[in-house]
Amino acid sequence: MKKMKSVLAVLLAAVMLLTLAACTGNKDTQTQTTTTAPDATTEAVPESEQIKVAAIKGPTGMGMVKLFDDNHYKFTLTGDPTEIVSLISTGEVDIAACPLNLAANLYKKTGGKIQMLGLNTLGVLYVVTNGVTVNSLKDLSGKTVYLTGQGATPEFIVNDLLAKNDLTNDVKLEYLSEHSELVAKMASGGVQVAILPEPYVSVAGSKTELKNMSVALNLTEEWNKVNPDAPLAMGCVIARSEFIEKNPDAVKKFIEDNKASVEYVNVNPVEAAEKIVSNGILDKGAFSISEELSGNKLEKAKQEKAAEVITRCNIVFIDGEQMKTTANANYKVYFDADKTSIGGEMPADALYYVAK
Repeated sequence: MKKMKSVLAVLLAAVMLLTLAACTGNKDTQTQTTTTAPDATTEAVPESEQIKVAAIKGPTGMGMVKLFDDNHYKFTLTGDPTEIVSLISTGEVDIAACPLNLAANLYKKTGGKIQMLGLNTLGVLYVVTNGVTVNSLKDLSGKTVYLTGQGATPEFIVNDLLAKNDLTNDVKLEYLSEHSELVAKMASGGVQVAILPEPYVSVAGSKTELKNMSVALNLTEEWNKVNPDAPLAMGCVIARSEFIEKNPDAVKKFIEDNKASVEYVNVNPVEAAEKIVSNGILDKGAFSISEELSGNKLEKAKQEKAAEVITRCNIVFIDGEQMKTTANANYKVYFDADKTSIGGEMPADALYYVAK
């Protein structure tokens, strides 16, 4: 028990340093557990047989929303990624969504007692402007760019992009502590160029003061230009190794169900948006539109807004060898920036679960 407390303490410190700021937004320390009553298409499953899953508010949890309707799963929803450390380490949950770096840290600190099932969120960072024109990263030269996530994933990503575009000494980065603070500063006219994650890009765009705000650059696309071996990845799904070993069929079903849920979210954005909001994964402000609209214009606006937000959240489920290749390419960038961010070394191949 003493050893477990020591492991958890180290992991909590690591995650506090490198929380997936781009995916989770401001921390909400409240955690809710959801057991959905079976509907007409879901068979009743005894609670003792349900798979316990932890999801994070924000894009990292959005792709799982259809599973909230499936009585095979019992969900714990949290706004604080640091809670994942305790939930998965103590066995309170079997499967969890988490920041990519946290998976490597947990694997190292628990001696291989977790494995990665898949990547579930690619990049969600965007350059947004208010009153200036930016068409490429080169256009940031000589400008001050405001962002959040100092000492965390966003800083590593942005520094890598600036370095590989020979802009390290030409762009001034000003870090703020919270996304909401940055949105407010933009709305007051104090910021012309910022880097924001979804859903805060959409939250900012819904403000009257920022009606002329423009999404100038998708940093996932910029990453892919200079890191062609694999796309930018920011979130993943992990499971306890013991659970995987004892329940291979259940793990296979979860992966299939999660893939189906991701497809559902991307293909049915309006319906998915309603579920995402009603389950507390995102606040309704992320999908807000003009209150002046009505009728067909209102419905069209809802469709366009939902599709826009969900598309920019880059929700996926990538497993198998592609998961491994993509994750390793991202881990190499983290390692070069701060090796302690992923447990001090590149993860072993055994981190990755590849179905046989």
